[in-house]
Amino acid sequence: MSAFSRRLALLDYIAGFAPFESALDRSQASRAVESQRIRAAQSEKSLWLILITGAVYLFGLWDEVARMNLAVWVGSIIALAIIRVLVCHRIVARLEQAGVSELYRNEITLFFTSLLSCLAVGSGVWWIGLDANLRSGFALILLTLIYAIGTTTNSSFHSRGFPFLLVANLGQVLMFLLFFLQSPEFEGAVAVAAIMFLLTEFARRNAEVFAESIRIRDENLAQNAKLEKDKLIIEKALNLARKANEEKNRFMAAASHDLRQPLHAMTLFLGSLRHLSTDPRMIELVDKIDETSTILHEQFNSLLDLSKFDAGVVAADVTEFRLDIMLKNIADAAKQEAEQKNLAIHLYVAPVTVRSDMLLMERMLRNLVVNAVRYTEKGAISIQTRRLRHGLVVSVIDTGVGIELADQERIFQDYYQISNPSRSKGKGSGLGLAIVKRIASLLDLTVSLKSERGVGSNFSVLIPLRAIVEESPRSVSTESVIRPDHSRLQNRDVLVVDDDESILDALTVLLQTWGCHTTRATSSEQVDRLMSSGGRFDLVLLDDMLDNQLSGLDIALRLADIMPRERIIMATGNANSTRLGQIRDAGFNVLVKPVDAKDLLEALVDGLNDPSG
Repeated sequence: MSAFSRRLALLDYIAGFAPFESALDRSQASRAVESQRIRAAQSEKSLWLILITGAVYLFGLWDEVARMNLAVWVGSIIALAIIRVLVCHRIVARLEQAGVSELYRNEITLFFTSLLSCLAVGSGVWWIGLDANLRSGFALILLTLIYAIGTTTNSSFHSRGFPFLLVANLGQVLMFLLFFLQSPEFEGAVAVAAIMFLLTEFARRNAEVFAESIRIRDENLAQNAKLEKDKLIIEKALNLARKANEEKNRFMAAASHDLRQPLHAMTLFLGSLRHLSTDPRMIELVDKIDETSTILHEQFNSLLDLSKFDAGVVAADVTEFRLDIMLKNIADAAKQEAEQKNLAIHLYVAPVTVRSDMLLMERMLRNLVVNAVRYTEKGAISIQTRRLRHGLVVSVIDTGVGIELADQERIFQDYYQISNPSRSKGKGSGLGLAIVKRIASLLDLTVSLKSERGVGSNFSVLIPLRAIVEESPRSVSTESVIRPDHSRLQNRDVLVVDDDESILDALTVLLQTWGCHTTRATSSEQVDRLMSSGGRFDLVLLDDMLDNQLSGLDIALRLADIMPRERIIMATGNANSTRLGQIRDAGFNVLVKPVDAKDLLEALVDGLNDPSG
């Protein structure tokens, strides 16, 4: 290797890398930039200290050593310090845009400016040390040691050239003590050599700590950048999910209203047709159509409700209600189908008031009872309540086909049915228990199942103690509900408000078959004109959402100023429990579309049962 190549290799060693783009990875480049920035900043801060120290030495030694030598020595130290500050200022100004080759030049420049300063400080032993007295010699060595310590601190951020700097400074003192005094100072030389070793080791360890801190910092920055990137990705995904959820909610709102409208009209027309039919074959045909319509209604409601639960848009509307009365009504509603199969329904319930979402709990318990009737061919259905120390258990027990152990978890899955490969409509859609599970989760209830194939099933719902409000003092009757007679509607004036002509036609035909006189309106303005012209009605049937998105509740509240609220019956395609709760809290009866003719008749007759009726 030639002398020139060796010199280049030495410079590469001092810099810590070669002046090529491939010589530094990202971590090394970051360490080089930070090291150069810190060393440059320290050099700028130390200038004032050097100026003050130089002035003190000039003043203190002026009369004790050769003045010219002292001035040259101190002046060279100050001049080199100023030059280094100017160089460092230029380095810092270009550091952020510096490439590998410029970083290399910076390292070499910083090294040689430090080397010249160390040579200048160490040369004091030649300028003034030969003729110095004890006091001057002590001051000279003290300044040299202080500068060596300062160099150590500065070089801690890049220690490769530090031994050369230390030799340039304290090495001159060591030579002076050994070879240029009248008698060699071996003790002093050993002390200086020990100091040089300790400072070198200190600089090396500090450099390792600095390198590790830069590595950790870079890792943290990289991790933060990754987290920020992941955060942006997550926020983007959340925004997309939020938009998709909003689109789904808009679809469900449209489906809840628009898709219920024709089904609602068909149900009303079937009610009119049954009332007008006298031919037994026609009545039988209407009943079959009505049965199909009911199945369609149930499956549509199940699909829509399942979508709402999965979208997270169903919120519990907590109220206090009589659970025993709810169970009695559910049992009464199931009696007709049970009697057709010669099944008995036994009700063993204690009076109790609970705090929960009344509509959702009724839906859940009704699904369990409907399933029990559907899958039981002989025997009986029992609906029971039982108080425990930690809550209340509602049990629906049947003597049906029972469920194998392997199927007892799967029956709560969407669309899962046992022994129904042909998807027979008489066995439902396979969503009833899936909805039960979702409602139970929402209301913080626990659903459990005990079943044995060929013996029957016991579905139990545990209502926690905190949801039990009080026990009512009266028992619950298990007599069947008596359906109202439409004769009470004879010659009653009924205002029908809906923006759907098919609904208006169906309601008009049905109400006229019950002997009512009907007036139609399709907007709030028409209702206002009818009322301002002196129109008075015994009953009002009002859609909750008109074509201009006007709330039917607003119209109902205006009508309530001139007629009893019990006589205003609202119909809605929005089965959301919050909306239904708002209407009921305002004092109005509300029916969820599609409305069965029997339920409509019952609501109208109930509306006439107020004191003004």
